[in-house]
Amino acid sequence: GRTGQSGDQGLAQPVPFWMPNQLSVHNLLPQKVVLPALLVVAAILRLKDLGDGMWFDEISTLVQYVRPPLSHILTTFDSKNQHLLYSVLAHGSVRMFGESAWALRLPAAILGVASIGALAWFGGLITSRREALAASALLTFSYHHVWFSQNARGYTGLLLAALVASGILLKITARITWSWRLAIGYGLTMGLAVYMHITAGLIVIGHIIWWGSRALLLRRGEPRSGATWLPLAGFALAVLLSLVFYAPVLPKLLPTLLMPDMGGVTGAWKNPVWFAAETVRSLGRGLPGGWLTLGIASLVTILGFASYARRNQAIVWLMLLPGIVTGIAMLASGQNLWPRFFFFAAGFGALIVVRGLFIAAEHIWPARAATLGTVVAVLLVIASATTVPLAWRPKQDYLGARAFVERSRGQGDAIVTTDMTDLPFRQYQRLDWPVVTDSQALAAIETAHGRTWVLVTFPVRLASVQPGLWNYIRRHYAKAAIFDGTIAGGEILVMTR
Repeated sequence: GRTGQSGDQGLAQPVPFWMPNQLSVHNLLPQKVVLPALLVVAAILRLKDLGDGMWFDEISTLVQYVRPPLSHILTTFDSKNQHLLYSVLAHGSVRMFGESAWALRLPAAILGVASIGALAWFGGLITSRREALAASALLTFSYHHVWFSQNARGYTGLLLAALVASGILLKITARITWSWRLAIGYGLTMGLAVYMHITAGLIVIGHIIWWGSRALLLRRGEPRSGATWLPLAGFALAVLLSLVFYAPVLPKLLPTLLMPDMGGVTGAWKNPVWFAAETVRSLGRGLPGGWLTLGIASLVTILGFASYARRNQAIVWLMLLPGIVTGIAMLASGQNLWPRFFFFAAGFGALIVVRGLFIAAEHIWPARAATLGTVVAVLLVIASATTVPLAWRPKQDYLGARAFVERSRGQGDAIVTTDMTDLPFRQYQRLDWPVVTDSQALAAIETAHGRTWVLVTFPVRLASVQPGLWNYIRRHYAKAAIFDGTIAGGEILVMTR
């Protein structure tokens, strides 16, 4: 393992997939100081303001799947918002620390920190320690990684599992270690990941396709061994554990998964063009310099991707196939194309970007490529760190909207909620504000009060599921205030008449 070299030099010679020379045991050991320091800093950044501004999905998780008894959690799967394993972990956290946004999000923060360590380990398997630690540093100071680590959902768990399972699969197929423990480790990792979020099953399918293409298309004369087929045991165990975990809700699983997303919204959120635009917009939010930086980052990513592909295409496909399978499955099933479904690939993306930096450094200053690449990587990490405070803002500011309305309302005023503001205000905050579902109900409230306040969020959804009500509000109500958050389209509109 050429651990002191950068870029392509770390993979200097083309090697057979089944015994890649970069998988040296010396390349598996993280730096004794750098990685622990990154993990400590990562924990600090993710615990800061951990309890601020929950958004709708988090509030729904708390009310519907964390507050109830454990027996109810384990046997309920009536919504895709139910991330079963996360609900169990959050239930335990809330029972231990008391009900709060901080306790609800704590498992996501812990899994997020662990994923940074997992990235350093996986990166050490496919490239130099220098690049692996640079990628880990990039995620440590990433707006998006901090955001998801403070989101009470299972996505940081999927990121952790994707890195660990991919690394285990590499070790098995590279014949570094013949051990049933690796197959068991893969099965446990992905079984728990599927229990965390059902889309992890698509990662397993991507791995099966990847392994199958390698096992069935071995070059003539290249021997097969027991290790060639060992991943089958890991895949089988992952499937078996998934079935065991979901057994209490198995009759409800398929009907729930086939339910239309977001109450039947069939507009922009299912459009691949919207998905591409939203992904670019989201990436731009976490990059200083806006579109210029995003353009440069795209070129660097292409360089990194080309380098990995040139040296070992099998590793590239290992990183890409789970995302490709996920995208195809989302399109084929007509589900909403949320960018968060692909967050599990963030670690792979960081490794590719860092490789691109070092390759660019080799072209710019070949004699000092490692030093220049390291300096540029450090500057990128510093620049990324400037965006982290944006992640500490409320995801949705329901509390700010409530304070404004209560401060501004007059005696006898009516305050009503609509659609996705009902659960946060009435069920979570336990306010007695009624919900309206059509314009007639709203008009009836208006006749009994001198002034009416209406709270709206995600107007795209409201326009789809209750178009008459939304059109009535737009025609007859004025915006009194808008409370922004970090969720796209999730601003809280305070309307008054």
